[in-house]
Amino acid sequence: MFPSKKYNLPDDKPSSEIPKLNKTNKDQQKPPYKNVFKDADFQPVDQDYKKYTPFASLRIVKDFASRSRKLNGEKTYIPSESQKLSTIERIRMAGQYFIDSSSKVDEISNPSHPLPVSSSGLSDDEAKDIDLLLTLLASADKTGQRQFDQANELVELCSKTSSNEGTPVERLVYYFSDAIREKINRETGREASGGLERMRVFDFQKALMSVDASILAFHQKVPLSQIAFHSKVRLSQVCQLSAINTLLEHVRRARHIHVVDLEIRSGMQYTLMMQVIASRNYWQLKHLKITAIGTRSESKIKDTCNHLAEFAQSMNIPFSYKIVMVADMLDFNIDLLELDRHEKVAVYSSVSLSNLIVKPNHLEHLMREIRKINPCITIVNEVEANHASLLFVNRFIDALFFYGALFDSMSVCLVDDDLNRKVAESVYYAYSIHNIVAAEGDDRMIRHTGIDVWRAFFCRFGMVENELSGESLNEAKLLIKNFNCGNCCTIRPSGRCFLVAWDGVPIFSVSAWKFI
Repeated sequence: MFPSKKYNLPDDKPSSEIPKLNKTNKDQQKPPYKNVFKDADFQPVDQDYKKYTPFASLRIVKDFASRSRKLNGEKTYIPSESQKLSTIERIRMAGQYFIDSSSKVDEISNPSHPLPVSSSGLSDDEAKDIDLLLTLLASADKTGQRQFDQANELVELCSKTSSNEGTPVERLVYYFSDAIREKINRETGREASGGLERMRVFDFQKALMSVDASILAFHQKVPLSQIAFHSKVRLSQVCQLSAINTLLEHVRRARHIHVVDLEIRSGMQYTLMMQVIASRNYWQLKHLKITAIGTRSESKIKDTCNHLAEFAQSMNIPFSYKIVMVADMLDFNIDLLELDRHEKVAVYSSVSLSNLIVKPNHLEHLMREIRKINPCITIVNEVEANHASLLFVNRFIDALFFYGALFDSMSVCLVDDDLNRKVAESVYYAYSIHNIVAAEGDDRMIRHTGIDVWRAFFCRFGMVENELSGESLNEAKLLIKNFNCGNCCTIRPSGRCFLVAWDGVPIFSVSAWKFI
């Protein structure tokens, strides 16, 4: 029913086919990922794309639906009276209605004639949400076609019928329609409402370091998201547990452990790490050292490290930390780390590499320095999404599913009036949605990409992926069972890594790498 999507991405190749680094002149050679981090490489190729219909630019909905959940038959799913559609199911259903109605040009174009949604089997709020999503999809479609007057009318209709205090879908549409408005203002040269200017002023990474005690409570309640992750968005407890267990497997019984963290943030992963070490009586650890790399918010990083030092003392774990502040990642080098030959060194990257995609020379420099460290293992947690496409509509649809899953997860795990949910949505997620949807060029800082692209990238630095253990997978599944989220949150192997998903939508990846 749904066509598959093809990408212009390099396939995983055996090491014998991977271009080797020039050992005699490493620092002068061209970036090994030259053909990986090009915007064109992230874009889906649809052979029927030129056969344009009003919904052609939103054909990615079909593929996303097929990737996140295989649908059986041709009929749209209608829940029983005892069931409620999740946010993702409502988005899927709206997309299916839009596909089925793609020939109804006048209805899609005219905001006074919304697409008909059968109420059979649907509650009033479900039918309302799907109607609202159809209007949002139509506005995105018209924006992609550069029919800005019609798009703006549809956006205004979304604004009147959505709210940042309503259902997850209403809140989602509220932020996405506002981002489309900014996109239209940018494209038409109208006086913008200040959204893009706020993007330039707002220091997203600094905001992540400003998480206080009330926000930390959010981490303990929501299995998928710690307020913001990269992209935006911070790592989940599920990802943290998998990552730390994998790291400990590679430093098992070592007496001197040194972890180089590329972006420490709250440091919660290390409280978990210390608890595991303390629980293993056979582990005669003499010293645990954390080196935190930062380019801003030194005082916040210091507060985090001091907290870790206090926690280590309470656990009777010999601990020290070092903060390495650099004005720019190009200034980072191995000599700043104070490595000891007796240490077992690991690198931990928590949604930090994707922040550098927009600055490829910075990313290349960082990878070269990590290669010089030659860690026993490099743990990488990243957002699993495709927000780097040059095509506006592709970014829009991927982001709609992605943030739809996050909004849904918070509504399941938090009460709707919870302060933490409001902060997450109105500050962190709103910024990310605006940046992905409305910004272009250098203004578009958030460019998440999937594990397949990272695999191609790491291969060009002579890295091989290590399979994560079944024990780590089982422990993560046990953790998920402790959360009140039913079967929504899942973790599964994907090749040698783990993918954490909500309602079938991949959110994070956890992978482990070694240099060869």
